[in-house]
Amino acid sequence: MQDNQVLNYLEKRYHENKLPHAFLLETNNIDKCLNMVKEFLKIINYTDNEEENSKLSKLIDNEEIPSLKIIKQENNMIKIEEVNDLKESFMTMPVFTKYNMYIFTNAECLNNKSANAMLKFLEEPEENIIGFFITNNKENMIDTIKSRCEILLDYYKEDKVNIPSTWIKIAINYIKEINMNEDMALLYNKDVLSPIINNERENLLYLFKSLMYIYNEILEISIKNIELPEDLKELSFLLDKDYNTLLKETKYLSNILDILNYNVNINMLLDRYILERRD
Repeated sequence: MQDNQVLNYLEKRYHENKLPHAFLLETNNIDKCLNMVKEFLKIINYTDNEEENSKLSKLIDNEEIPSLKIIKQENNMIKIEEVNDLKESFMTMPVFTKYNMYIFTNAECLNNKSANAMLKFLEEPEENIIGFFITNNKENMIDTIKSRCEILLDYYKEDKVNIPSTWIKIAINYIKEINMNEDMALLYNKDVLSPIINNERENLLYLFKSLMYIYNEILEISIKNIELPEDLKELSFLLDKDYNTLLKETKYLSNILDILNYNVNINMLLDRYILERRD
């Protein structure tokens, strides 16, 4: 697994014996974040027996170990019944591991009832239980959950290899247009971008993956204070923006990429992106 700052931080907290009982992880890639958490769960349950560690690793990867519960949204909802099942299964001590472990993916889908059912875990934590709430936007999380977790950002760079170079160029022009001529951005969507996308969902995906890749590159360049690569020098004005502003942009893009998992109206989605950026 590639080096991950959040994983390194979690491991450091564990070795310092300063591990909280629950984390809220905001990410732009639910699947990658879930895999990162699994790697961490292997670390905190390792023993001196390499053969046991190998078996444990496979069980965690395959989600086949009784002491690990991964709850995923269904129809944009996490039901209270799933939370109650989790609580019941954790009434006993963990088997094969040091911890009983739970992970909610798309945790913003917890409604008031299911979130409140989790409060006993969060308000009266047991030493052998650790939990993770993974979301693509922590602001959509219910306050009762958010206030009782340590919040971390786990953002991933989009892989440029999977993006055609023509879409990188289109995305660069789009960024210039919506930043320098913000009042005309909606018109640019209609007159310029929509004909290029041609009502093809794959094209829309390429556009937003390109935007995500570019903004993550700019974020890294901003943090490390290094020179822009040649293909991004047209966007040097973005380096005048502060870190939080650039990070917000990746969150807007993450929201759009998540919505693209469903059937959407392409033109409405383009306009939604522009309008969210203005809020």
